[in-house]
Amino acid sequence: MKTIVLGATGRLGREVVREFVGAGHQVVAVTRSANPPGNRNALRWVTLDARDVAGHHTLFAHADCVIDARNQRYDDWSGYPAMITATLAALEGTQARYVYVDNLYLYGRPPSSDAVDETAPRMPVSEKGRIRCDIEAQLQVAMRDHAIVIVRFPDFYGITTDPLPRALRWFGPPTLAHQFIHVPDAAHAVRLLAEELAAYGDIWHVTGAEPITGDALRDITQQVVGRPVRLHVIGPALVHLMGLVYGPARGLRETQYLWQTPVTLSMAKFASRFDTRFIHSHVNALREIVQKTGGTSQAINSSAAFMEIGQ
Repeated sequence: MKTIVLGATGRLGREVVREFVGAGHQVVAVTRSANPPGNRNALRWVTLDARDVAGHHTLFAHADCVIDARNQRYDDWSGYPAMITATLAALEGTQARYVYVDNLYLYGRPPSSDAVDETAPRMPVSEKGRIRCDIEAQLQVAMRDHAIVIVRFPDFYGITTDPLPRALRWFGPPTLAHQFIHVPDAAHAVRLLAEELAAYGDIWHVTGAEPITGDALRDITQQVVGRPVRLHVIGPALVHLMGLVYGPARGLRETQYLWQTPVTLSMAKFASRFDTRFIHSHVNALREIVQKTGGTSQAINSSAAFMEIGQ
């Protein structure tokens, strides 16, 4: 399958490229950077501005599938709608299928602690949620003429594990459970959906292991690393102060309610169609994350972590 990966240097995009190449697909990796990292000989790299409709159309015209794993600066999503509009325009007149990676912001504050499925009411309470809701409406219109999949993930572990091996971060009460997914699992789910023609024209939730509290995550991490690990709780007051001088933290202020009243996604529909044994347990996910640090902090810096919260 000839696959275009948009946002190929992002946290998820890198894993999607690895997943599709490993499965034998022909991949073109698209990035905004003129100097993408890694082995450029392993696949074809293309540098394109997100607003370049003609350039994207040329790529899409020769593709079977387009995976949209792009991010925006976490404190500035003003360009998101125009980016999606340009992408849909580039799909016109092509046979390429489109997989759009989404998050849970459009659900707003949950009315109860029950897990929400794909039919849950859209009640965004943040600007980011309203943007996601508008994009979903735009994609549903486009589904009339194009094969499109929307896949929604909870937060990646990286938002809390990036400071390892020194510490973990937590943005709400450490006794309150939060839902995560391991990035390689998200990439595998993207490939399963991209390959399954019957999955198109629909929305899918994919999650990791059961929701976990900050205290429990710290306990597991300590078992994995074999020594005490601090849990830094960063509450709303501290995030507000950080936001006075640090742009991405301003973006977090808007969605930190999700660490106070979390949305839990239901994966029942996906589990009824696909084998979910690829999903890592918390222990195994943390073991892989710690192993990748090589005894030092994650290569992804704190700015990137804020930019990629919830994808």
